[in-house]
Parts: sequence; structure tokens; C-alpha cells
Amino acid sequence: MIPELSISSVITTSVCPIRFFLGQKNRTSETPRYTVAKQISYHLGRDIDKEDIWEEISLIQGETSHETREFFEECVRICHNNPGWRKCCDSDVKVYSTQYHIYGVVDKLFEDEPVFSIIRPSLAPPSGIYTTDRLRIAAYTACLQEMLGKDIHGGSVEYIPSGITRFCKVEPLDKRRLLRALNETRRIKDGKVPRRPLRPPCENCPQKGSCGPEDGMRLSDLL
Repeated sequence: MIPELSISSVITTSVCPIRFFLGQKNRTSETPRYTVAKQISYHLGRDIDKEDIWEEISLIQGETSHETREFFEECVRICHNNPGWRKCCDSDVKVYSTQYHIYGVVDKLFEDEPVFSIIRPSLAPPSGIYTTDRLRIAAYTACLQEMLGKDIHGGSVEYIPSGITRFCKVEPLDKRRLLRALNETRRIKDGKVPRRPLRPPCENCPQKGSCGPEDGMRLSDLL
């Protein structure tokens, strides 16, 4: 039986297979910035009560910092200046694909096209969509096409700190990258040595120092 893979694990592998390999046993919790972005987004398209949203964030995260509050205030201000937000019909929806053996949670569903969106706590790129977000859209599109039984050409990405939404049409290149990441994730799950990417994003990696010469430990020492 082919094992089910979470979409988040496939995205991590697409960034760096070694990062996925080293982080398999570590459960990551939702960051405060992601909670802020999600809770604000869920209220967009209707009248916003800022303090009600903040109470939701505090309930989910528990203790919150001054930095988190500042981020929240800035996101609310920026998003309020964009009147074009759509009201979703459902949120945090579990999706899956039996064809690709992947599963995940779509942030928002809508009655009309585009039928889904994902929420990002990062600033939007100057133009277009980040590569990892394109892969997320490609994976969720595959799941929803299978579940809904209709053609879906892509989804929206909500960059909450920038107060904007961008539509992402799934292109053949996105599908090829998704398939490569799927295959590599399965290789690692099967016990194979993860491949080091040509240009590994080591500088901002949470596993920095675990697979390189910084602390005298190499990947081969961990296998």
C-alpha cells in the first residue's frame, strides 16, 4: 500500500529534502504570525470587529507578545484598505487525493471561482507567486478536482501582511515540480538518503547546523 503523504511534508521536501528528513520526528506548532493571518482572513468580506479577532488569536495561541500584537494591527490596517475580499463558505477543510495519496487542509472554500484560497503570513513577492505557494496550489487543486469531480484551474493566495490576493493558475511546470517532490518524499519515507539540492536554502533553515560542517556533523553521521 502506498503511504499517504501530507501536502506540507511534500512542500518541505521541495524546498530541501534534507530539511524534511531531519524534521520528520519534530512536530511543528502553528506560528503566531500564521494564526494572526488566518484569523484575520476568516473575517474578511464582512464587518470586522478587531478585538473579537484578537480574542480568537489569544485563545488559539495562549500567551501573545507585543510583536504579535503589532503584526496583527498592521495586517488589519492593510487588509481594511482592500475592499475586494470575498466571504468564504467554509474554512479549514480537509482534502485528499486517492490518485496521488496526499492530504491536507485548505484554508478557505468559496461558492464561485476561484473555489479555494490559501492564507500566507508573509509579504507578497513583487510580482507573481512564490514557488512553494505555487506547489501548494497545485497540490490542493489536484485534491479538489478529484473530490468535486470538476476541472479546477488553480486557486488564490492571500498574502495577508500585504493585504492582497493573487490568483495562481496551475501550469505544467508546477505539476512536474509537485511530482518530483512527491517522489522524493516517498524515497525518504522508504529509507533512502535524501538528495541535497543544488542551491540549498541553508541560511534561514530551522535545521541549520544539523547537516553541514558548522557543528562537525555531516548527514552521513545521521544515517
